[in-house]
Amino acid sequence: MDWFKEYKELVFSHEINVENVNKAIKIKFENLPSTLFKYRQINDNSINNLEQDTIWLSDPRNFNDPYDCSFTTETELNPESSNFIISIAQEAGLLDLLNDDKIEEVQNSLSPLVTLMEHSYPNNPEHGKKIGRALASVMKQRGANLVSEISEGMKQAFKVCSFSEDPSSVLMWSHYAQYHQGFCIAYDFKELGCEDIRTRLMCPTIYSEKLFDASNSFGNKNSVNNILFLNQAALMKSKAWSYEKEWRLVFGNGTLTKEMPYKVPKPKFIILGTKISEKNKERITSICESKNIQVKQMLMSESAFELNF
Repeated sequence: MDWFKEYKELVFSHEINVENVNKAIKIKFENLPSTLFKYRQINDNSINNLEQDTIWLSDPRNFNDPYDCSFTTETELNPESSNFIISIAQEAGLLDLLNDDKIEEVQNSLSPLVTLMEHSYPNNPEHGKKIGRALASVMKQRGANLVSEISEGMKQAFKVCSFSEDPSSVLMWSHYAQYHQGFCIAYDFKELGCEDIRTRLMCPTIYSEKLFDASNSFGNKNSVNNILFLNQAALMKSKAWSYEKEWRLVFGNGTLTKEMPYKVPKPKFIILGTKISEKNKERITSICESKNIQVKQMLMSESAFELNF
């Protein structure tokens, strides 16, 4: 996905300008699939969405992936940062007790807090080491908790709806379409054009081994002058989810304050699950006939673990 690398560099750079954003949106639009699919259970909400040509923008905190829209960041509470340890030691007056050689040793140590406490107890260095290890452990935990709180707090700034390039995934029919008893909706967002807010905010998911690193957005390291930068957190997912071939409609930066339905194009067609009941089949078909939407039926292959419609 080389085009997406170029797109990211343009729209998620530390600095941003309108020219780069428009260029990035054009690149992304050119690579937007002509059809994206939404797997649905059959319930009042999905039926309403079908009837009203809407989707549901959800709070990521309600998703099945606990890492969804999460990020990591470095905090100042880092016991392994010699500069940080030296600075707090200086503020506490602890450096006054050490000569230059010992201060340099703390500066070059892999465990500067432990080394600092060791030198702070010259008559009992082992005791100092124990205190240093305990303090380092507490500091690490406090730092991790702080990152988690920031990340969870930021999630509420996103409202997201997920789509897939693949309408024939056995796993997704199982997970998101009521164990194949539901249906799948085919949408053409490309018909909206490049300037429509829905195509501008539709992005492919980035599958990665690691969480999005937002260190440059917080604290003393803040070097980002781009309100779109943190939106990358809403696009990052573990490679374990890569089979979903997901695209996401993402409203970020607190644009929407609550979950809500959102207008989308009329479906191109509907695919019924292999195990859909006759009652629900008639219900969906009736709605589609009234809206002049084609209905297709998903079938199981007789010779392979495949679905076809």
